[in-house]
Amino acid sequence: VCRSPLPRRPWKRPIMDAKEKAKEALRRFEVGNSLSCLPALPKASVLIPLFVRGGELHVLLTVRSPQLRSNAGEVCFPGGKYEPEDRDEIETALREAEEEIGLPPDQVEVVCRLWPMVTKVRLCFSL
Repeated sequence: VCRSPLPRRPWKRPIMDAKEKAKEALRRFEVGNSLSCLPALPKASVLIPLFVRGGELHVLLTVRSPQLRSNAGEVCFPGGKYEPEDRDEIETALREAEEEIGLPPDQVEVVCRLWPMVTKVRLCFSL
């Protein structure tokens, strides 16, 4: 009986292709620290968790508890308000993602910072 070598993993290449394409596209919108000194509004950050499954890119969203005072039941990215111990917006987003969805910061590859935005409750969000 002739045995063939271990089967190839055809799913590895599409995963890397989707991941690399997404990273390349996102990096075109990188703003770095250039906008960190916006007006003195309370600051917050969110993480846009992207992952590849079945060769396709997906985004992870959360649903806010219906018991919250503000934005109850809304679909959102994991994130929250800046804390004084946070070094920067990225650390805020990573800390909040770990608290909310259990995503360890060392498992995250931060690809870029996107344009900040001001919300209806006058929070300056970094993406």
